[in-house]
Amino acid sequence: MFKIIDRYIFRELIDPFFFGLGAFTAIFSTSMILFDLVRHVIMRGLPLQVAVQLFLFKLPGVMVYIFPMATLLAALLAFSRLSGDSEIIAFRAAGISVHRLMISVIFLGIIVSLVTFFFYEIVVPEGEKAAQNILVEKTAKKKPLIQEKIFTPIVQGGLKRMLFAEKIKDGVMEGVIVGEIQNGKLTQIISAKEAEWQKDKETWLFKNGVIYPLSEAGEYKHLIRFDEEYISIKYSPQDFSLGDKSPEEMNIKELRDYIQREKELGVSTPDEIRDHSIFLHRKIALPFACLVFAFLGAPLGLTPRRTGSGVGLGISLIIVILFIFISAFSTAIGILGWIPPALAAWLPNIVTGFIGYYILQRSAA
Repeated sequence: MFKIIDRYIFRELIDPFFFGLGAFTAIFSTSMILFDLVRHVIMRGLPLQVAVQLFLFKLPGVMVYIFPMATLLAALLAFSRLSGDSEIIAFRAAGISVHRLMISVIFLGIIVSLVTFFFYEIVVPEGEKAAQNILVEKTAKKKPLIQEKIFTPIVQGGLKRMLFAEKIKDGVMEGVIVGEIQNGKLTQIISAKEAEWQKDKETWLFKNGVIYPLSEAGEYKHLIRFDEEYISIKYSPQDFSLGDKSPEEMNIKELRDYIQREKELGVSTPDEIRDHSIFLHRKIALPFACLVFAFLGAPLGLTPRRTGSGVGLGISLIIVILFIFISAFSTAIGILGWIPPALAAWLPNIVTGFIGYYILQRSAA
């Protein structure tokens, strides 16, 4: 349980945290959201009330980057105030080490990390989907509810099928042709007027179709007509639409499934696969940057001179810029395949955490 000293320090962290949340939101929402919305309002005639809706839906996507910054600023300002008022000296004189004072900071970092993870996994994908739907509905002449000209190779330990459909809408494919492949040879062709997804059986029901068995020479001597026939295809209607989503619109499971599907189909380059894999790992690494930034901000605040809010904001922005630079560098070498995707995503946290630990050890000496 928290002791009095932990509660005291935690209260010191709360006010600068919410100050940072408001300040960084005002700074970054303007550059990351508002400029784009203004362009839509002026150039595409987007109604102002719709622009406000879009801003609210896109704001969670900015908040996942702001939470770590606010945590950094909170730890920096809180410990700067404690140091400036000589309270750190008083704590140490009473036998309380600097490491002991970090408990409240770590606790705040864990809480904000979990909140950020919730935003990144649930709130951000739903917000991005809603924003995209509004943009399509308000700026396009006709909302594209139908996917057309679908061509999908189906790989299961090798190329097994080639599927083509004229269009898919509401779980129904129309004008379906499936080529069955064994040992690299086309063995039969299935043609159907439509195929309906059976959610309870997780398979497709082909209707009004014809099966053309093929000989080894590629010729067919007879055909089999059917009214209805269940044919197992490993992809659901949602799987066919995954390629239309951006990574921001997917949660961890959807993004993992998308990457696996892209690997099986072989339609993405290795660089694209690695890029998506890095983004997948970053969905976990970025929330825990809150904990790392808290661990860095506290020892940075242990200076003889008190740091004001303006100076704290400036220092926090410099650290964030350096963090972004390290993140861009690690992503680049990760895409090139020089380091694994997981390391590329976590490297900024590792470097920042090591710097925080070094400064803490120097401050505690």
